[in-house]
Order: sequence, then structure tokens, then C-alpha cells
Amino acid sequence: MNSKIYTGFVEHTRHLPVYHHFQYPVYMYALDLDELARLDKKLPFFGYNRMRPASIRDADYLDERPGAIREKLLDFLPERQRARIASIMLITQARYFHYVFNPVCFYYCFDRSGEVVQVVVEVSNTYGERHVYLPETVRGAPGGTSALEIQQYTAFKAFHVSPFNSMAGRYEFFFAPPNETLDVQINLVRDGDKIFEARLRGSGHPLTGGGHLAVLFRHPVSPHLTMPRIIFEALRLYYRKHMPWHDKPAPSDPMTIRHKQ
Repeated sequence: MNSKIYTGFVEHTRHLPVYHHFQYPVYMYALDLDELARLDKKLPFFGYNRMRPASIRDADYLDERPGAIREKLLDFLPERQRARIASIMLITQARYFHYVFNPVCFYYCFDRSGEVVQVVVEVSNTYGERHVYLPETVRGAPGGTSALEIQQYTAFKAFHVSPFNSMAGRYEFFFAPPNETLDVQINLVRDGDKIFEARLRGSGHPLTGGGHLAVLFRHPVSPHLTMPRIIFEALRLYYRKHMPWHDKPAPSDPMTIRHKQ
């Protein structure tokens, strides 16, 4: 099976207008969307569209209409890309004892030869909204730590996430293929200055029953810490570093999805 689990860390660094940095341990699932039903049967602590200690539900991704994640994702893509896609790998956190909040998920869309057709970025904020980015490939751009493997993409910022960032700027995305390691970097650039960068790195492990249980035991409350960590870092920025606050604008982009509260 192609699905695996990554253990590593997420790191945020704010450069302007003040410096702020943090790093937290994290684990992420890399799920071949065609394997979800088989994983449901194979892993005793994993469920697909049903209650288990860890579970994936179609309704937790993209819009809330009925349908599998794969079919919903394809509807967001141009027709010229849909015909080329043979498999999709979703990088995400699963529901853990019925709770999940995914600040960001990544969909790697591959053709039959294993080449990446498109990387889709699904971003969620704390206001019950999601946004789907279809970043464009930067042709001829230098890569990250390994220019032979890491591909650069870009997209203009179109979605409010942090009250400490305005809507101005563009994102630079750096994606390495999700093989033995996971390496994703996102930079927010404004007027030529790097305002903020986030990085997700991890080491891959086979998604077996024993390996899955071991990760759940080693990180028993990790998914439930995401929201408290967001609040804690926001308090540090506002009260200790006096960062200016930007009110959330009304969503105006058609790729923004409002979810029921």
C-alpha cells in the first residue's frame, strides 16, 4: 500500500514586523485516497466514514456536499488536469476521538508515471471557513534544499487566516515528493520581503496496524493541542509583541468555502 504516516514537526517563523518563532512536534497521515476503504478494514484503530480512535470522513474535506474526497477534489480542477490524474495523496491529520482541526491539508495529484500534475492546498481558519488554492508552478525557479526534487509554486493570498497578517502578498510553496520524508515550506512574501514562513517536515513510516498504534500511543493528545497552541501563540504576539490586529474581511473569492457551525 502507498499510504504512510509521518512523524516530525511544524515550524513557524515570522520575520516582519517583529520576529517570532515556534516549533511543535506533529504527525501527519499520507493517505492514498484510493486506499481509504482498505485501510478501514486493515487497521483496527482507523476508520473511514465511521467512528474509530482515528478516522477520516469525506465531509471534513473541501465542501460539505455528499461524495468522496477524490470526486470532490476533481471538481475543483480544470478539465485538462482531471484526465491526467491517476492517484491522489492526501497529507492531513485524522479525526482523533471525534475531534479534528486541520489548519492546512495538501493533495498531491499524480499521473500514471508518478509525476505530479498538481498540488492542491486546502487552508482552514478558526472562523469555520476553508479555501482551496491551486498554486501555479514556477518554471525554472531554484528549488529548496534539493533543487532536483523540490518544486516551487506560487499563489496570491486570497484567504484570511491570521489576524496578524493583512490580505496583501503572495505565497511561495516548496514541495518535495512525499516519499521517505515529507518536506513542505510556505513563505508569505509582500513587496519583495519575506513576512512569514512555515515548514512541515517528517519521516515516513508504513501505515501498519502496529505502527499506527505506536504513533497514537506516543502522541496521545497531539491533535487536540492544535487549537490551544494557535491561541497561545496569538496571545504572545498580541500582548507581548504588540502585533497589529487585522479584522477578518468578508470572503470574496469563489474558492472560499463557508462551513456550517
